[in-house]
Amino acid sequence: MSGYKNFAVAGAGTLGIYIIDELLKEKATGKVEKVVVLTRSAAGNDALTAKGAVPIVVDYDSPSSLQSALQGIDAVISTLGGAALAVQEPLGDAAKAAGVKLFVPSEYGGDTTGRTEGLFGIKNAQRLRLGQIGLPWAIFVTGPFADWIWYQSYFGYDLANGKIEVGGAGNGVTSWTSRTDIARYLVYALTSLSESTLHNHVFKIEGERTTVNAALKGYEARTGKKLDITYVPIEEVQERLRKDPTDFKSFLALVFETDGTNGPKEEMNVEWPEFNPQTVVEAMVTYKP
Repeated sequence: MSGYKNFAVAGAGTLGIYIIDELLKEKATGKVEKVVVLTRSAAGNDALTAKGAVPIVVDYDSPSSLQSALQGIDAVISTLGGAALAVQEPLGDAAKAAGVKLFVPSEYGGDTTGRTEGLFGIKNAQRLRLGQIGLPWAIFVTGPFADWIWYQSYFGYDLANGKIEVGGAGNGVTSWTSRTDIARYLVYALTSLSESTLHNHVFKIEGERTTVNAALKGYEARTGKKLDITYVPIEEVQERLRKDPTDFKSFLALVFETDGTNGPKEEMNVEWPEFNPQTVVEAMVTYKP
């Protein structure tokens, strides 16, 4: 057993709230003792407090503020978005100073190991720095969020209004995992696995391995709704990305069309054979804003 019972979560948004809820479920069973939520403001935390979490207001520019909040914490879980990634560095330093045993950086989605470009490079560099200061880490490679991404018009997926833009032919295979299942797997690992398994380990999670086309057809069959699907030639997607390397929508489309998997099938979910995740279609129809 890892013995990790006290957790701090940085970021209570798109993914973080699911992880907090899963930790609180385990708190109700006695498997987890304390769930701290690091927040920048004292306002808007009543729901977290009512559920049993402990919101603590921190100043990410103040090492003493962070160290104080992390006293007695076994593991820090970061779910910070790209715009807030800069604060992971002082958070890691404070965690090390406070005696935290494990840091989970915000590297959900694609595998950043060995990457140097863009946001992937920033995340990879931050994780390497954790090792340099002697703070063990664990990352969870999940693929795109199977419930959430289909409702983000920014990426071309507007399932709520039945309009979808697919980059390429839509036949590339991708690993997808819902946020509920990501939270389940992460909390299972942190509360059930040994420290030797957790420390400096890359967990590869997969809810379902399928194509964009198969997911959309499955959704239509499940719901009886006909989607308005537009296909953008892959050459046009590549040209958009060439003109603007920061075009994340085109980047994702290219990944999905080429190889969006998290690795060989036999490397998925190996730490929890009884995982039993949702399919992509199940995640699509159970999505809650």
